[in-house]
Amino acid sequence: MSRQTIQRPIMRTAGQLCLAAVLSGVPGAVALAHAPDAEPPDNWWRLWDPSPSAIAMLTAASGIYGLGVYRLWRESGAGRGIKKWRVTSFLAGMLVLGVALVSPIDPLATHLFSVHMVQHLLLLMVAPPLLVAGAPFVAVLWVLPRRVRQRFARWTGMRGPLRMVWYVLWQPLAVWGLYALTLWLWHLPRLYDLALENRLVHDMQHAAFLLTACLFWRVLIDPFDRLRANRGLGILLLFATSLHGGALGALLTLSPRPLYSSYAETTQPWNLTHLEDQQIAGAIMWMPAAFVYLALSVTLFILWLRELSRREAMHPAVSFEKKDLKTGSRRQGDER
Repeated sequence: MSRQTIQRPIMRTAGQLCLAAVLSGVPGAVALAHAPDAEPPDNWWRLWDPSPSAIAMLTAASGIYGLGVYRLWRESGAGRGIKKWRVTSFLAGMLVLGVALVSPIDPLATHLFSVHMVQHLLLLMVAPPLLVAGAPFVAVLWVLPRRVRQRFARWTGMRGPLRMVWYVLWQPLAVWGLYALTLWLWHLPRLYDLALENRLVHDMQHAAFLLTACLFWRVLIDPFDRLRANRGLGILLLFATSLHGGALGALLTLSPRPLYSSYAETTQPWNLTHLEDQQIAGAIMWMPAAFVYLALSVTLFILWLRELSRREAMHPAVSFEKKDLKTGSRRQGDER
């Protein structure tokens, strides 16, 4: 295969990444300017706000990923190291971020708590697994010079405070705890209202959701087996997440009074009371999110069974030897 033949799909993919950057949002800034006044319901579809800074940040992130994929495929061949379906997954994740952060969902989120909940679920449950499945860490490493990559590999094997932080961030239970704490902390009424009133705090909220979610999903679906939690633990973590997330959704749904004062006067143009909007938001977090976690748990369980059957197929002699040892010991016992 000629070098030109290999470069064509790589450049095509890089172009798709840049196009996705223009059409979608920004994982670095992860928030855009919100409309200051409530819009009538029949004008909601006009609330697109393609912030130049957001597009610039997303273009940079997509460009780094595309450059890493380009260098990797130039050395090893198209589809090697990072498979093509992983690049597609990364593109899909970026487009989901665009829906969450550039589409009318973003400005409407300041007027309706229920829409804000949809935005948060996109940042917590949809975009992160798609981005993580794209193996962005591998792509970023290939952007760095070879010497820097070698130094990084040596650094990960050294001891020290930074090494300890790195170690903790790769521990499944620690990451799960951080993910759960972030979810509950940012839904405290005072902190949530502050995020709606202050642009910087709101950016921090979305960034915290996206970053901790990426860490959590990396534990479950990391491309490298040795860096990923075993499937059984992953199923338990998803189940535990569905429990505490469902508990938060039930709390919002069953609360007898509104918890967030920022939406007290913004729901009326939508023929919703303050409490009804909160109940819809809680129901969205309670039921649909629980079904998503359940579906993902079933998926992990199926993958677990496939991996077990694959291991047995690769080592049939070991299983037969164990059976022979068991039957042999039984025969010896019978003879005795």
